[in-house]
Amino acid sequence: MTKRLFFDEHFDKIKEGVVDLEFSEFHEKLNFLMKLTNTTNSALSLNIKLDASYISRLRRGVRHAPKNPDCIKVMASYFAKACKLDYQRKSLAEALKLPIAATSYEGLTGEITKWLTDKDRNSAMVVGDFLTGFSNFSARQAPCNHRIDDNADDYPQTDLSVYYGVEGKRRGALHFLAAVTAQDKPRTLLLFSDEPMDWLTADKAYIAKWASFMKQVLAQGNRITIIHTVSRDLDEMLNAINQWMPLYMTGLIAPYFYPKKRDGIFRRTLFIAPGVAAMVSNSIASSVEGAANFLFRNDDVIQTFAEEFLQYLRQCKPLIQIYTAKEKAAYFSTLIEFEKEKGNALVKTESLSLLTMPKKVASQIMARMGMNQEDLMILEKQRKQLFETNVLDHDFTEIIHLFNADEMKRGQIKVAFSEMLCGGMAYYTPEEYILHLEHLIVLLEKYDHFHIHLIQGEEETNYMVYVREELGAIIAKTSAAPVVLAINESNLTAAFWDFLRVLPVEKAYSFPDNTETAKKLSVHIRQLKKSLSSI
Repeated sequence: MTKRLFFDEHFDKIKEGVVDLEFSEFHEKLNFLMKLTNTTNSALSLNIKLDASYISRLRRGVRHAPKNPDCIKVMASYFAKACKLDYQRKSLAEALKLPIAATSYEGLTGEITKWLTDKDRNSAMVVGDFLTGFSNFSARQAPCNHRIDDNADDYPQTDLSVYYGVEGKRRGALHFLAAVTAQDKPRTLLLFSDEPMDWLTADKAYIAKWASFMKQVLAQGNRITIIHTVSRDLDEMLNAINQWMPLYMTGLIAPYFYPKKRDGIFRRTLFIAPGVAAMVSNSIASSVEGAANFLFRNDDVIQTFAEEFLQYLRQCKPLIQIYTAKEKAAYFSTLIEFEKEKGNALVKTESLSLLTMPKKVASQIMARMGMNQEDLMILEKQRKQLFETNVLDHDFTEIIHLFNADEMKRGQIKVAFSEMLCGGMAYYTPEEYILHLEHLIVLLEKYDHFHIHLIQGEEETNYMVYVREELGAIIAKTSAAPVVLAINESNLTAAFWDFLRVLPVEKAYSFPDNTETAKKLSVHIRQLKKSLSSI
């Protein structure tokens, strides 16, 4: 079938309401435009002066849209010129929600530019909101305001029950949990769903009830293996992680993800408690309103679905590794493995990173906090050796906010992630803070690939973000009680990378000037010393 005939048939389906060209993510829009115009990665790279491998990452969603608006405009101009045939203009009009008459080249560049950059919230804002919620998270569990027993009076006793639509799925899910809590010994629940999550998230009262019931399930010693769907919108994905955080903190949940792309047409839900019950449903795309949800109690049927889940699990990878202060040794081991990976790195802490802290300052702080210096100095030595090796060939960029003299003299400058390291919050003395800043200047002069970006006017933060480009991210809540998330999923890694990239202005990030930064640090250090001498 020719491309023209394919698109003519495609538009017949659009007119019938069977197909709707809806794209929300940049990579989806770029893929659509490239397929519509039969453009290869290499052809586009020649026209917009971007590397073909970078365009490939854009199309896969590994990298987010270029921040440079001129780059987007040139890209839009290319596609506007390439859409010459009727079937191309029809498809473009449908995607951009424009009348066919408006798809001539005149003005189309602007419409495509707007479409490529139009999104309710950019990824940096979404990540910022997530970090704010994460850093304010409290490990204290809210009391269970609901009991499953109070809602189980209509619980079915037959081998098969059927529930219809969204309300049916809600009722079936509660009956599934009721069956689990009725058991006299704990099990490992197997959970997966790539269906729309509106049934759970759209009703705040139901969310509270679901969370309360899940706490009851975990309180009875049950464990959960869950396969998350990472193809969801970034905002939805990070919100899901935040909502699950109180449950993650129990240490009873193992989260995974499927690393390859899926078409998202046929969707499935599997909630399985081996030997107890299984709730299963299927739907097409986002059509769940009239879908049937089946609750099985037959052991043979439940085992069949458990095998299906486990086959899928074998193709998945861990989504997040979660560490609290109790898993300090495991966190340090993961951190070392993370830093053995070669690649560009970005880091932001509450103050200054431990990697750039001079040995003298580290020894003083550890002695003051009564810490086991021998073990921590071995860790520090290993980390700094890895840092010095990596920075010879790859950029290491630290983003810092400079504290003023009053904050320094009042002892308000936190030592990065000291709550995890020391079991309590540590603060710089004025002399220690100045020594650390002076050491940054030494590193700027010594390593061409080491950079400092200064940001202004930041309010107090209680998180650390440490990302290695396209490799992974370590996200930490640095206040009591500390929590660390280790992530290697590509879309989440790219989102945190882009968040750090946009904190400094684009020019500062793209064209770092170590000499100019060292001068600014020197001026600030003189001001701090002058303030101390005037006491």
